[in-house]
Formats: sequence, C-alpha cells, structure tokens
Amino acid sequence: MKAEEKTEHYSKFAEYYDTIYNEIVDYKSQTSFLEKIFAKFHKGRVRSILDMGCGTGNFTLLFGERGYVATGIDLSDEMIRVAKDKKDADDRKYKNVQFLKMDMREIQLGDNRYDIATVLFGGFGYLLEYGEVRKFLAGTKRHLKKDGLLIFEFWHVSGVRPEGSSRSGYVSWQKVRDRDRLIIRLDANKYDPKSNISRVLFDFYIINTRTNELIESFSETHLLKTYSMSEMRNLLEQNGFQLVGFFKDSLGSSGKIEVAEQSSFRILAVASPK
Repeated sequence: MKAEEKTEHYSKFAEYYDTIYNEIVDYKSQTSFLEKIFAKFHKGRVRSILDMGCGTGNFTLLFGERGYVATGIDLSDEMIRVAKDKKDADDRKYKNVQFLKMDMREIQLGDNRYDIATVLFGGFGYLLEYGEVRKFLAGTKRHLKKDGLLIFEFWHVSGVRPEGSSRSGYVSWQKVRDRDRLIIRLDANKYDPKSNISRVLFDFYIINTRTNELIESFSETHLLKTYSMSEMRNLLEQNGFQLVGFFKDSLGSSGKIEVAEQSSFRILAVASPK
C-alpha cells in the first residue's frame, strides 16, 4: 500500500516524532554536552536561551528544567501544539518556558535578548537559499546579547554519504513499538551535488500489533541544504558574526568537544555577534 503523501513538513509526522526519536536520541546527554559548550565559550553566566526550530520542544523543556529561561519557536503548527501540550502537562515545572509559532527567518520577539540562540538537530538545513540564511542571521543577531552565542548544527557537504548521489539515494529504516502500535519509517535520501540539497522522503506505516491491521500510512518530503565549512564561515562573517569554531556534532556521544574534520557530516557551529 502506498503511503498518502503530505507536502507540509512535520504535519502528521509530529504525532509520531517523539516516539521515534526518544528511541534514538539521548536528549539529556546532548543537553549536558551543550552546557559544556556554554561553559567553554560563553563569557559569564547563561540565563536565557532561544531555541529555534524547536520541534516538539525536547531541548527547550530540558533547558527549562535546568534553570534557564527558554523560548522555543517553530514554524509547524503541529510540532508547537505537541510542545505546548507537554509544557501544559506540568506547567509549574516549566514556568520559565514558552513556545511560539514563528519562522526563524522572520524572528519577532520585541526587545527580548538572549544569552544563547540554538538551532539543533538539522533545523538549519531547511534554509535553502542564501537570502534565507542572511535573514535568519540578521534576526538572530538582533535578539542576542552582546556576548551571546549562536550554536547551530549543519550538514556538511564533504561528509555526505556517496550513496546519496546514486540513482536510488541512501536508504535506511527504523521500527519502533509504542503500546499496541508498530511504527515503521522508511527514509530515502537523494543528494543533488549541483544544488547541495538533499531530498529526504519519509514513508510511515502504522500497524496495530493486536490485529496486524494497517492503521494509517503517509509520506513527507523534506529538502535540506548542505554547506561546506568555508562557505559557512563566509556566511557568518559577512552577516555580523565571528566564528568561534566548528566541532564534531557528537552532542554527547563522546562527551568531548572535538574540532570538526572534512569527513564530518553533522557539524556544530559556534559563533558570536561582532
């Protein structure tokens, strides 16, 4: 059975997002790794964080748990709804957290300024044009304090799997059980070396494990831009930021802050306003 295709990012996907990624992402250790970045490169105490492309709010809520005033923004109605539901379930615990539907290319947060601004887990890749990156950097700079830090992950051109440029692309799959449901996600990543854009097709199949019946199926197509380190350095410097460093995006797997290499695929960039 062919999955019904959805053109909006993270629409139906939002319902299953946490079930899938809670199995493969250790958000707590990754947040601890980010705090090492804060301690090493931020001057003074970090009190406030702007988490852009926050999705279902996993990092934003952890920031709140650890005492930071945290604002999460995302363009997806469905992802923000899930994030707000999790906050509302324990509002006293997350009283220092807020979620807003907002495009990170059009940040409008009044006079609010933050010590840290983050874009984690691939969100930066949705900026497909240089003009979008410039708007994002300008808006972020307006809402960062003088000694603030911008921390974001990007996909690195030279770290793309060779299979991604093949006719079929790079194909993988995940299977997760959730109560009486089996969630299967098939991923096909097709990379275009001319545009440096990856077209990622997600096919979802949700099966009732008691009856073995298909509950629903759907697809989403996501386009994500890859960048080289030299290209990213130039974009930052041309738009009011000074590069602090490029680091391997282990986000907790090794616990060490290690300088990125040409073979690295996921890179964590740290920059400060000029």
